[in-house]
Amino acid sequence: MSTDHKPQTTRGQRWAVPAVGLAMGVVFIAVFLARNDPGMAAGGFVTMGAYVLILVMASRRSESAALLRGQTTDERRRAINQRASAFTMHVLVLVLLAGFVTELIRGRSGHPWDVLCGAGGVTYILATIYFSRRG
Repeated sequence: MSTDHKPQTTRGQRWAVPAVGLAMGVVFIAVFLARNDPGMAAGGFVTMGAYVLILVMASRRSESAALLRGQTTDERRRAINQRASAFTMHVLVLVLLAGFVTELIRGRSGHPWDVLCGAGGVTYILATIYFSRRG
């Protein structure tokens, strides 16, 4: 059953992704300067700044940029976001499992891949239980 109401994106929601992106740029500066690597500090901030600038400038004209900015304002955009998230999860699971198995083949413990696989598996199980009971 479809509903006709469309949730409005608040100003805070619209600027959440750009704000986090710029905050991550500042974190990159701090981490890489602490490691005495000013080139990576500048490169990390410029990369995040460029990403934020592209999202802000293009989100009015590009649906993809609007989605990356977190503007899931209607049912179609929420469905696209959900499909993209599910696809990403599948790819990440494959990468995690490949990393874990590769470490085991090399005769190592599989760490930290084992922790990441466990965290992903437990999260998926708990989320499935939660959302199946929630409706």
